[in-house]
Amino acid sequence: MAQRRREISLPWGIADALFTPGGFIHLTEGMNMNVLRRKWQGLPRGVVVCITALVIYVPLLFIVVQSFLSAPFFSRSKSWSLEAFAFIFTDPDFYLALRSGFILAFGLVIIAIPLGGILAFLMVRTDLPGRRIIEPLILVPIFVSPMVLGFGYVVAAGPVGFFSQWAQQLIGFVPWNIYSMFSIVVIAGLTHVPHAYLYISSALRSVGSDVEEAARTVGATPLQVMTSVSLPMVRPSILYACVLLFFLGLEVFGLMLVLGDPEGNMVLATYLYKLTNKLGSPSYHLMAAVAVVLICITIPLVMLQRRLMRTANRFVTMKGKASQARALPLGKWRWVAGAVVVAWLTVTIGVPLLGVALRAFISNWGVGVSLWDELSLATFHNIWQQPNLLRAIVNSMAIGIIGGALAVICYLFVGIAMHRKADNVTRFSTTACWSRARYRGCWPGWHSCGYSCLCRCGSISR
Repeated sequence: MAQRRREISLPWGIADALFTPGGFIHLTEGMNMNVLRRKWQGLPRGVVVCITALVIYVPLLFIVVQSFLSAPFFSRSKSWSLEAFAFIFTDPDFYLALRSGFILAFGLVIIAIPLGGILAFLMVRTDLPGRRIIEPLILVPIFVSPMVLGFGYVVAAGPVGFFSQWAQQLIGFVPWNIYSMFSIVVIAGLTHVPHAYLYISSALRSVGSDVEEAARTVGATPLQVMTSVSLPMVRPSILYACVLLFFLGLEVFGLMLVLGDPEGNMVLATYLYKLTNKLGSPSYHLMAAVAVVLICITIPLVMLQRRLMRTANRFVTMKGKASQARALPLGKWRWVAGAVVVAWLTVTIGVPLLGVALRAFISNWGVGVSLWDELSLATFHNIWQQPNLLRAIVNSMAIGIIGGALAVICYLFVGIAMHRKADNVTRFSTTACWSRARYRGCWPGWHSCGYSCLCRCGSISR
């Protein structure tokens, strides 16, 4: 049987280049130029990724190296040693901080995730009254410093706080202890609800409401729609928020420093802060050792987080032409749901901020002091008389404005470098960027490394 000849048809330009004298050489040169052009176009992306990795991982490398030294690495008496780990592993306060940290992290997740999911469903999928007013208020705990919130709870619900004194006068006793570990866990959980809300609400907005409307047509109640349809469809976002909030719970600093110190409650972040006061001198090697322990704790969570992101594509819905989502009518539960949201806003935002505002306009406060007799502007007058306080306010505003602008610019470049490129470079950049958020509790290590470098440079110059 005669074999069939195989003919190959080439475009006119390529055929002309191949079958004319010197054409193949020109074609090869053109292909090489295209390769060089692609590499040159990818150079800015590589520069952005390298700078990002250096800024994030170099300080972490300093922390790891410092943890295996017997003294700060600018000290002449330093040597390679495991003394730092031996000290913290034999210190009872370390285990107290570790246990309290896990209690706080688990409690924060247990409180914040259900409330965040319910709040996201009510705001995105239902006809909750006052949604336009409530939505910006939900994000207030993210923008207000935890130190300010902690101070607000102290002056509002502390032993001599405004609400504590009013409760004492009404019922004869104060039914809460703001400094107990239980109260700290509840406050931390309530103030971290917006983090869960952001992740879950953004996922709900990206999911069509066709399946929910189908559930409504067969008689499902709003509660059944939420628990059986809406929230299961955004399960990857919920699990991702659980991991993130567990990270944040391990590294809570401001609230724990203000509310936990009076009764000796601490977590690893505040334990880091107190190491210097405990020994009377800067203990950078001990701080670095605790930071390394934090890193080792978070590595399994990082692996779990990446696995959750890998399986996120299984939770998708197939639908037809896009249509506007219709709000789920809550009926008789409409105002009950609104009251629950208002109660959360009152406890999380109203109580601490009202306490701060009242204390700012009161010159003296204590047991038996009349609120109306002490109202004045003396506190603000004293601030204007203190140059250090004015300088602190100006510096804080400058850091917030300039630092925020620089952060937005940096993340803009990182986002452009990762935009629609699902390759290993993008995965590496994503991990690097999230590492900064995961290892927030290592901030004393960052500070110690920078301070050590400055001291070392100063000693060399001398």
